Amino acid sequence: MKVEYFGKSDIGKVRSRNEDYFINKKIDKNEYIFIVADGMGGHNAGGIASELGTLTFINQYKYQREKKKSIIDSMIFSIKKANETIYKKALSDPKKSGMGTTLSACVISNMRAYIVHVGDSRIYLIRDNDMKRVTTDHTFVEKMVEQGKITDQEALHHPQKNILYMSLGVQKSFEPEVINDFKIKDNDVIVMCSDGLVNTVTINQIKEFSLSYKPQESVEKLIKLANKNGGTDNITVQIIHIKKTEGIRKLEPISIEKENKKNSMILLFFIILTILFILWLILKS
Repeated sequence: MKVEYFGKSDIGKVRSRNEDYFINKKIDKNEYIFIVADGMGGHNAGGIASELGTLTFINQYKYQREKKKSIIDSMIFSIKKANETIYKKALSDPKKSGMGTTLSACVISNMRAYIVHVGDSRIYLIRDNDMKRVTTDHTFVEKMVEQGKITDQEALHHPQKNILYMSLGVQKSFEPEVINDFKIKDNDVIVMCSDGLVNTVTINQIKEFSLSYKPQESVEKLIKLANKNGGTDNITVQIIHIKKTEGIRKLEPISIEKENKKNSMILLFFIILTILFILWLILKS
């Protein structure tokens, strides 16, 4: 498995600080982890929440994996630990009361993906030129769409489209969205982003850029486009290209007996040539 990836976060054109946070890391030979978090709360509490949540998650995840826990169990444990850490931090400081963050985590291992998610940052899968959202937006507007009260088109311009009913650190306990491993195919592309991208760039543009360029160039072009379209929020993007590498060709074992026979035939050939050369010299003289 070959995984090529790049991530970047940008403050945008309107916000005074960047409260997004992301990480990408190779955990083991065939295990990679990717996280995107979008913080919320005043007095820079959102930035603290997204960073604290992400770092708590990654540290807990690595520790759980070292203890030989399964990938998905490690992810669920880690996101709940991150929630608990942010929640306690908010209680300890009145200025940080109510702070929270979205958090979308994806682990890729041996051509399979594992996801835990809370909030409205997003994970997309692009396969065979088709782009599909894998995660759910935990917003009240998304609930209204699910219930048939408004259409997808109406949701795009709804004034409360970014109000969350579930995020990390706001409640003492919660149940994250869990996608317990799906098979990845050769040439799949995974896109992870905060809502600062999807609010300013179309899905078709995300797909086009993700497929047309290598991850780093794709990410930088998408952020540039989001800023050109207003940059109304912080923008974080991670793009992951996955290739299924071919195994090493198995070599046929060489038979020692056949090799010895081959060498004997070569030696005999040279002996015959030598004898014929000597006979030719005698006859010539």
